[in-house]
Amino acid sequence: MSYRGLNLITRQAIVHSSFRHANLLTRNTIPLAYQNRGFFFGKKREPKCDLKHQSIVQEDGGRKAAWLKDGPLQHGWFDGALTTYTSIRRGPTVGGKEMLGKRVMKNGKLEWEWITYEQAIETSDHVSQAIRKLGIETGDETNIGIYSKNRPEWIIADMAIHNFSNVSVPLYDTITNDDMHFISNLCELKLMFVDLEDKTKQLIRDKSYLPTLKYIVQFDKVSSETRELARENDFQVWSFEEFSEMGKKEKPRQHVPPTPETLATISFTSGTTGRPKGVMLSHMNLCSSTMSCDEFDSVSGDDNYLSYLPLAHIYERLCTLSNFTIGSRIGFFRGDPTLLLEDIQALGPRSVATVPRVIDKIHKGVMRQVADKPVKRMILKAAMAYKMYHYKMTGKATRNTWVDKYILHKIQMLLGPNVRQIIIGAAKSDTSCLEFMRGAFGIEVLEGYGQTETSGPTTIQLVGDTRIGCVGPPMACCLIKLVDVPDLGYYVDKNGGEILVKGHNVTSGYYKNPEATAASFTEDGYLKTGDIGRFTPEGSLQIIDRRKNVFKLPQGKFVAPDLTESLYTSSRFVTQIYVHGDLQKPWLVAVVVPDPEHLAAYAKLKHNIEGKTYEQLCNTPELAEDVLRHFVQLTEGHKRPRYEGVYAVHLTPVAFSVQNGLTTPTLKNKRNALAQFFKMEIDGMYKKLETSELNELAQ
Repeated sequence: MSYRGLNLITRQAIVHSSFRHANLLTRNTIPLAYQNRGFFFGKKREPKCDLKHQSIVQEDGGRKAAWLKDGPLQHGWFDGALTTYTSIRRGPTVGGKEMLGKRVMKNGKLEWEWITYEQAIETSDHVSQAIRKLGIETGDETNIGIYSKNRPEWIIADMAIHNFSNVSVPLYDTITNDDMHFISNLCELKLMFVDLEDKTKQLIRDKSYLPTLKYIVQFDKVSSETRELARENDFQVWSFEEFSEMGKKEKPRQHVPPTPETLATISFTSGTTGRPKGVMLSHMNLCSSTMSCDEFDSVSGDDNYLSYLPLAHIYERLCTLSNFTIGSRIGFFRGDPTLLLEDIQALGPRSVATVPRVIDKIHKGVMRQVADKPVKRMILKAAMAYKMYHYKMTGKATRNTWVDKYILHKIQMLLGPNVRQIIIGAAKSDTSCLEFMRGAFGIEVLEGYGQTETSGPTTIQLVGDTRIGCVGPPMACCLIKLVDVPDLGYYVDKNGGEILVKGHNVTSGYYKNPEATAASFTEDGYLKTGDIGRFTPEGSLQIIDRRKNVFKLPQGKFVAPDLTESLYTSSRFVTQIYVHGDLQKPWLVAVVVPDPEHLAAYAKLKHNIEGKTYEQLCNTPELAEDVLRHFVQLTEGHKRPRYEGVYAVHLTPVAFSVQNGLTTPTLKNKRNALAQFFKMEIDGMYKKLETSELNELAQ
């Protein structure tokens, strides 16, 4: 990191900031003379509406996007692209040529190998013709499964399913056998696309649990052993290439393209609690949700996008569909999370969709590099202060200042040379991470809010709105309304309540589950999200609680453990955290997966502990007490009531993952699974707290 320009940065920015907690510049610290002028930074970006008036209240109490004025809600990003069928075919008409890519080894070197839009559309036709040969009926009464990691064939299979208006049913690559059987039988799947031979064998061996399944198309080549196993169990199995060739030889049948109202997919919730529910989403639902891309900096077919979040999740489905609509190239990561940054650098995408856990790891990784280098740490903070000042003055993130050139360039190249925007969904983000990405990386970080039931986002932060903690106004395709939640103390007249959504992006209900459907909608057709929010005076939504995760402690106080988790995630001790509450106990407790490097360095510095393994450090009581002490400081520093903080901490070397069933595929905590997995440790923390309380009373 270069030292050049430190004095100038200091004069321009440090005077406006406090580094004690890395609290950077806020609007109130900017001299009034500069608040409405670009100073020497240039003109502020023009947003799509007045940022002081981002949404308009309707007669029924709902709000819509301010830029719609008196106009109706909009159906989609582009006229005529109201089905996935037409949206994908729009791509090559606006300049898109290469469509789907993967990194392969050629001559000892990794290179991108691409399939064009024309080739993908042609192959999808062959595959859909082969489906017809099997006698599978056309129309959205027929469901077809896709059980695979992200790869080009996943997209082509989905396209083939929609060529004749069938319905795709994606299954998470990491789904449990029990849930896989449940979904397959509920949807009466006859045909399943899978990626690996292990999955094919699993499906065949589970024959007794899958009475409707008859056909399997494996993306990889099929071994003679698997063919024999299939024959013995009355399954028909093809490789993807063989299946496509079979369809190519068929007399072509004319496609039965979907209409906007045709059911496109049954997207099963990833299931933080209980059985997954099948959310029915039409082509109109999916295409309406692409309205979120109105905030993208570019609508050019020259863009690249890296697909790594699971395609079985609606968030990634939206991102890929949006990019196909503008003719972008989509490259698929190699499946190894440790190689993700390398794949991003190799592709050089302009925008990246991600979840808070990923940017948190990047942020902490960079900060770890300067943790024991005071001068470099000071320079980085100074550069950050300057960049955040620039950001708030102009309303735009940039990589074009001299600070970027001489100090931040190396950090920025972690995400490649082209990234300009990051779209964050799936969970609440840490404030310090967002500031770091906007400042150090010089990219727009837009937070959105939505659910599977709303085809992804319902709101997205507007470019130019420099605040943190808001998820933006309603998208142009939907209305958002708040209603009172008396049992939790939230009332609309105090600007807080459950978030309801109605619009073109909202599901018609849950597949074969009329009870759950009826319970999820109001009489006037609004979807109950279960989230608690409020609108800012500017008309932007803030998420403040989760109704299902809020409970009352014995002392009568309401707490939301996931909000406490969000606060503590900013700690350098924390890689992952689960905050647990019990209706009969007056305390919250936490299970923490600590950062191995930081824990080891801290143990050596503060306690002179060396030579211990990660597991041994996690079992060191002094370190758990220090982590708890730090959490208490965070609770107090953010002016949160003490009862919202934790009273005991258990350190564990066991990472929460999809593989051990402790997180969803989008890395959200599975609260019930975590409570059961760490039951002994949680009970131990409560027993210790109760013993301590009794001792205090006895004194």
